[in-house]
Amino acid sequence: MCRSILVPLDGSATAEHALPTALALARRFEATLKVVHVHTPVWGANAEGGIYDALVDRELREEMQAYLDSVIQRLSAATKVALSSALLDGLVAGAINRHAMQSGVDLIVMTTQGRGPVARFWFGGVADRLVRQSTIPILFVRPQESEADFTQEPEFGRVLVPLDGSQLAEQILEPTAALAVATNAEVTLLRVVQQLTPDGHSPDSGRVSGLRPGLLTQLQEMDRQEWQRAEEYLDQRAEQLRQRSLNAHARVVSHRRPATAILDDASTHGVELIALATHGRGGLKRLLVGSVADKLLRGSTTAVLVYRPVGEFVSAEE
Repeated sequence: MCRSILVPLDGSATAEHALPTALALARRFEATLKVVHVHTPVWGANAEGGIYDALVDRELREEMQAYLDSVIQRLSAATKVALSSALLDGLVAGAINRHAMQSGVDLIVMTTQGRGPVARFWFGGVADRLVRQSTIPILFVRPQESEADFTQEPEFGRVLVPLDGSQLAEQILEPTAALAVATNAEVTLLRVVQQLTPDGHSPDSGRVSGLRPGLLTQLQEMDRQEWQRAEEYLDQRAEQLRQRSLNAHARVVSHRRPATAILDDASTHGVELIALATHGRGGLKRLLVGSVADKLLRGSTTAVLVYRPVGEFVSAEE
């Protein structure tokens, strides 16, 4: 159940493209929609190392509060959803996360591009830090060329959920199920298996780059067994979703690059949302940079729902 949705804004038209999706979901969930902006203190250059400029800082705060008020007014004209706004202080990701946790937010919706700190997104930027810090699902949507239309309804008719067989990865299923119920979406569970048998082998000679026939047969059997295990695993998880009255399916594909396989599958089947946990196997400390989640966020043309599984270790230095 989603009772509260938060949208971080940076004052740009690009960031506002998260609002139509958040607004539509708030209507369907009968949830409160919160919009926030993070203000950071202004430092002048009148002294070595800079000094705090109280006058400029106050004027900027007033300007951003007026902006948030105008957003609420525009949203109020388009919907009867319960609305609220907050002007936060501090480092952007930390301030958003603290406010979201303290106010009981269930979902964060934001665009994949913005101005200032949000534009530095993929490489140690706001989104990277926010996903590491937050245990709240975050829905990233793609901005459009035109102005944000608050009457727009999100198209999440087909949702793709990559799983790797781990319980950590499976934690994405609960927020995905809630979203699928609200949007009446079809859910496909995907497992990418990495083929051991070399590509282009010659069945006639039984040899591949010098592999003896016995080894080739062994690799082929291992591939067959892994594929079968993947199918059985996904079928079980899909059946669990179907028992909750969800339209759920399972699909196994073979590829050496999981992110590429997921993106290809999403494109082929007209997927409108990819949902995944930021960690699965391996226990990597970095959630986004260099990971499958990072590649999907950068490469996908669809919305992406990410979730940091509860129980994942995050070091103090992160």
